[in-house]
Amino acid sequence: MLTHPAAGRFTTLRLAEPQPACRRLVVILIRPSKYDDEGYVIRHFRGTLPSNTLSCLNSLTEDAVRHGALGDIDVHVEVIDEIVSRVDPARLGRRFRRAGTTVVVGLVGVQTNQFPRARDLAMEFKAEGFSVMIGGFHVSGAMALSPDSIPPECQQALDEGVTLVLGEVEERWADLLRDAAAGRLRPLYDFLGERPGLRDKPLPRASRRTQRKFALKGSGTIDAGRGCPFNCSFCTIINVQGRTMRCRSAAQILAQIRENYFLKGKRAGVRHYFFTDDNFARNPEWAAIFDGLIELREQHGMAIDFMMQVDVLAPRIPRFVEKAARAGCVQVFIGMETLRDDNLEAGGKRQNKAADYREMVAEWHRVGVVCHVGYIIGFPFDTYERVMEDVRALRDELLVDQASFFMLTPLPGSQDHRTARRDGVPMDPDYNNFDAFHPTVPHPRMSEEEWERAYRDAWTEFYSFEQMRRTLLRQNPHTYWGVLKNLLWYRAGMIERAHPMVTGFFRMKHRTSRRSSFPVERRVAFARRRTSEVAYVLREYGKLYLEMQDLWLRTRIRRQDYAFLGDLRKLASRSMQDVKVNWARVHQVMGERIGAWRDARGAGVIPERGVLAERLEAMRGGLGSRADALGDAIGQHAATLGMKATAFQAAFADLRLPRLPPLRRCGRACRLVSRLNVFSIEHLEAHHHLREYWERTWSSALRLRLWRLNPVTVAWNLVRDTRQGVLFLLAMVREQY
Repeated sequence: MLTHPAAGRFTTLRLAEPQPACRRLVVILIRPSKYDDEGYVIRHFRGTLPSNTLSCLNSLTEDAVRHGALGDIDVHVEVIDEIVSRVDPARLGRRFRRAGTTVVVGLVGVQTNQFPRARDLAMEFKAEGFSVMIGGFHVSGAMALSPDSIPPECQQALDEGVTLVLGEVEERWADLLRDAAAGRLRPLYDFLGERPGLRDKPLPRASRRTQRKFALKGSGTIDAGRGCPFNCSFCTIINVQGRTMRCRSAAQILAQIRENYFLKGKRAGVRHYFFTDDNFARNPEWAAIFDGLIELREQHGMAIDFMMQVDVLAPRIPRFVEKAARAGCVQVFIGMETLRDDNLEAGGKRQNKAADYREMVAEWHRVGVVCHVGYIIGFPFDTYERVMEDVRALRDELLVDQASFFMLTPLPGSQDHRTARRDGVPMDPDYNNFDAFHPTVPHPRMSEEEWERAYRDAWTEFYSFEQMRRTLLRQNPHTYWGVLKNLLWYRAGMIERAHPMVTGFFRMKHRTSRRSSFPVERRVAFARRRTSEVAYVLREYGKLYLEMQDLWLRTRIRRQDYAFLGDLRKLASRSMQDVKVNWARVHQVMGERIGAWRDARGAGVIPERGVLAERLEAMRGGLGSRADALGDAIGQHAATLGMKATAFQAAFADLRLPRLPPLRRCGRACRLVSRLNVFSIEHLEAHHHLREYWERTWSSALRLRLWRLNPVTVAWNLVRDTRQGVLFLLAMVREQY
């Protein structure tokens, strides 16, 4: 017998049978993926978002072994992220099933849309004779808000001999491993009422083997704190991690960041972090963490940067924005959710005020930080027309740099789910669809087709070529390449017609890794369909690469244009911060002076500098309330900035950044060599007809109209564009200006 505290009644559950003495414990930690609409497991050759929970459990296991919590048992830890690695329970069974060896499988961080896959994996591992635990937001949230009974999917897992772990395990993980080694795992562990303090707990440490399968090298995650003080009805955080903010020690975080920076004694460690706190601005240790990062950057020259999640009120915290920028923040993810006050009220997001959004975004832009907002489609007062108006406002008025769109989903563990159950609202019975890009409940003002169309069109409307061009023109040297790579990732996700948060680069499929409700395809049929899919993806990747190359050529930051600041090729930790936080100010001064020159000397004194002029125009929005002055200064002559190069640079010499080494002038011989260097990006120019030419050529080839193709033109364009493609790749890898 076992009592579920939330249920207030007894539930009969089967206990695990005793096992022989354990000499070796194998701990297999797995983040499960989810199924696509055709039943195949979503997996990619390279991932984009590593799992912080997987890193936490890996670190806790290493800590338990290091402190002897498991006695003299030999412990082996296997970390698998199904987002990038195939999970084969039968193969793992053959590998680890040995006399005297106990194997426990932890399916960690399981969200609602991953629960069907997690349960299928649990059954396969149980068939191999392994003990299985499932934890994460689904089981924790579903049980936390089930006062009368255990949710049916959780009860089914318990009946099948799977152990459910509710809540956070920082203070209990060693106990769970001891129970697993002794063969006495209980069916249910409920730690929801015992939220641990985090100040002295081990920080997340990723498996290097797993980390190599993600696209961004040298990246890591840290949850510096947990909990959220707000009361959004669609959120599960507050019912699982609580409303009281709990945080790790700033000294501990900074020590690990310093250690990770010099892995193996080389400058090849972790330099990019994602602070996964649901709301970093409410972390009591934020100031100490920022001050420590500022010291690491400015006193020790450590080029560390990070992104974080904050609320819309964060800029009102004194010095928060300024310190974040100096500490190395390159991007903030802001839960804007909607632009309509009636929807904010309906979603319990009363702390958000739509009227404050523009100045809030401008505050971050002034210090050179990218604004990425979350926008939810499907609030009660949404219609297709209102959603599209909001998307255009995000793009053209608020000037956010990136947006992630989601469908409102009543996740188990949220107040929305509890209300829907209470009111008898029909919900999709398949939790695989609770991924925020499938409709799961009826909408009061849109049909299911309209809702899906609003979601699809929001992505295509916001991520148009022109919008991406304007976004990149607003970036500074610290953020430019990061934003371009993010745009590449998001557009790659759109090729797969899936949300970027669950995609990576190049989809992998295994014929037999399919949901049991779908038939396993025959080899020939699967190979034929897969060949067609791969051909389509490769073709679209090729188009995307050419599009991104064209985007780069039209927006790239040319070091020659900013010679008065210094040499942008020699940006280091300290000088990078100077450039970032002063970028908006520099462009405001440039605009004002150019306006004054025009008034004094007329508009025709200077040769054209198109991209620089477009950048000045794009920077207007980033200055918020200061934008009008810059706009008036640029006037209607934004396409013809000017003066001769030497005079132009001399006019802004007082803006020189002392920490940035000066740009050395080349003599004639040096300039000649530069022009002859086929690997130099100095003289590359945008060729606006690039994509159109190759699309016409490809179309003619497919229709066998080869007489329309000039072989000399094709060969010349192929050589020229191959060179440009190679240079774009090199520039992107090196983040070169």
